Amino acid sequence: MAEVLHFEPKVQEVPANAMAEACVIGSILLNNATYDSVADVVRPEHFYHTDMTEMFRLVQGEITAGRQVSPVTIAPQIRSSEYLGAEWLAKHLPGIISAADVRMAREAARSVAACWVKRSIQTYADEMRARAAKSEATADDILAEALEHLEALAKGTDASRPTVTAFAAGQALMEETNSHWQAGQFLSGLDTGFAELNNRIRGFRPGAMYVVAARPGIGKSGLALSLAVRMAQLNGRGLFWSGEMSAEELMGRVIAARVRMPLDMVLTGMNDRAGQPERISKHDMGQMVEASMALKEIPLSIDDREGITVPQLLARARQLKRSKLGLKFVVVDYMGLMRGSTVARRSGNRTLEMTEISGDLARMARELKVPVIALSQLNRQSENREDRRPVLSDLRDSGAIEQDARCVMALYREEHVLQTRMGTDGQPVRNTNETDAVYEKRRMAFLDALDRSRGKAEIIVLKNRGGRTGIVDMLFDGPTTWFRDVSAGERSEAW
Repeated sequence: MAEVLHFEPKVQEVPANAMAEACVIGSILLNNATYDSVADVVRPEHFYHTDMTEMFRLVQGEITAGRQVSPVTIAPQIRSSEYLGAEWLAKHLPGIISAADVRMAREAARSVAACWVKRSIQTYADEMRARAAKSEATADDILAEALEHLEALAKGTDASRPTVTAFAAGQALMEETNSHWQAGQFLSGLDTGFAELNNRIRGFRPGAMYVVAARPGIGKSGLALSLAVRMAQLNGRGLFWSGEMSAEELMGRVIAARVRMPLDMVLTGMNDRAGQPERISKHDMGQMVEASMALKEIPLSIDDREGITVPQLLARARQLKRSKLGLKFVVVDYMGLMRGSTVARRSGNRTLEMTEISGDLARMARELKVPVIALSQLNRQSENREDRRPVLSDLRDSGAIEQDARCVMALYREEHVLQTRMGTDGQPVRNTNETDAVYEKRRMAFLDALDRSRGKAEIIVLKNRGGRTGIVDMLFDGPTTWFRDVSAGERSEAW
């Protein structure tokens, strides 16, 4: 019988930098102003050595209390500390002072914080290893929890990003403005692919979150896909996340728009217009194949994993951003289908969960320096009004969405609204006690309004930070769920 081999695990080396810890504390003791340059980078728990943790806590306490601190003034507290004492004072304080380097204190603080992050990762990896071996939780749950933890670590180290002076920010803005001026370019962000929308919002600005909201059935997924395809063609690769449709169904919509065929024909290859299903013609099939080949020219990556968290989406977006093609934008369809963190879900508070998701998407936009276009549902309040055009207060689940977004747009189709008021006979529902004459007059006006609204849509810009609000008129093709510019006309190419 073969002998079973047993391997002894290697002892992990604990990441720590004793000299950097001493440099931070010693520099503050010699020059209290140094504290301001490191306070946003390190906290007491970042120090590995217990005595250094206590020393930083003592020094921090004195400075935040508004008192000057020096090797002389801190000595009494060191002697009385249960973690330090007189012997420690005599043995270690001189070494801390000699390690001081005010000019390098911030870099030393970053080293201390980085070592803490590595130790935290080691500790959490051990916990995850044990949980994966014994826990009844699914692999997806364990992975999601790990991503949440790592994302929290990343957020905890973001304070090391330096501040920017007003002058530097102003100069950077003027450089950008001057380049637009020289080129005669009125867009301040990525071309949306639609002329009228560009005129209203001046493009999708990198680093900002844009929200597109609508009631179910209005066509927000169709608008998101129309935007994504055109933006990818004009600007470069985008990432499209869909929580309710597969990548194949999404591309079915794109092909349907290109060949001007109903989506069900593209998905099945069958035509049932005459009530009797039959194969579509070879010519139609050839058109669809040709359109599918043209998709090679659209740099759009599709993520159709259902129920993911923002950290999971961010991990994929970071990977694309680092690759050769880069990443120009992200589309999220839609926010309500994403999951919050484990803590937020366990709270049972959907508003809290949506607030977290909204904030995380806004932070993702800023970190990646790309626009994030996130879809959201509207609540039912608009359906109780005579004019069902959405307003900001109709945003569902969280007021934080409005606050986090640079721009909030609501999609509205009068045709859809009127169709919901029709009966099974295709006529407007008759009111109680309504006379024939009154009903006939209302019916004719209703049908006239329905005819005028066919194939039309409105993008209502409800909020536009630094820009104009108002209505952008669009064309909508129901069978292919595709949007077009009014100026381009309904016969214009989809993409």
